[in-house]
Amino acid sequence: MTWLRCLATGIGLLIAGAAGAQDLQGRDTAGNWRVTHFSAHGIWNTICDERQEQGTLKKRCYIRWVDVYAEAPKFGALFTFVTPQKDASGAHDVMFGPEPGTAFVADGFRIDRAGRTVWQMRDRRCLLWADCSLDEEESAAVLQAMQLGGVLRFEFVGRHGRRFSLEWPLEGFAEAFETYEQQWRKRQ
Repeated sequence: MTWLRCLATGIGLLIAGAAGAQDLQGRDTAGNWRVTHFSAHGIWNTICDERQEQGTLKKRCYIRWVDVYAEAPKFGALFTFVTPQKDASGAHDVMFGPEPGTAFVADGFRIDRAGRTVWQMRDRRCLLWADCSLDEEESAAVLQAMQLGGVLRFEFVGRHGRRFSLEWPLEGFAEAFETYEQQWRKRQ
């Protein structure tokens, strides 16, 4: 039961930190966010939530997927979040969250479709040091590739020295993205 509690705590902290889900005291916790929309599209979740902050209602929407690929005590998870850019330009930020200490193998972070690679991570900060917050141009490129389908592939050595190969099907991502954009426009 202890390892289940550790796993649940780890996933909760991972999700909370990535989505900026700090409580009003700045702690990484889901805090008092109230879910106003949730839908699943394959493995992809579209979520909107809200909370009061200093008398103002703060709203947000995002797409997420969390893959727990290793259980405690050598816990490992990889997540992604798609969020609107803060400037309300209509563009989106994409973040992938590998565990600290993760190193991707050569060509180990890519989207394959119909037997060929259509997008590949080239940012060394992400590939070698697990810092995978993408800039505007790279976010747009990966979002376009993800919406066209295929498989997101990850091959890496985790922080505990074990090698992993993950495949995330992109089936349902285009629908998740469409739902996310519709829901976010309703909240503007």
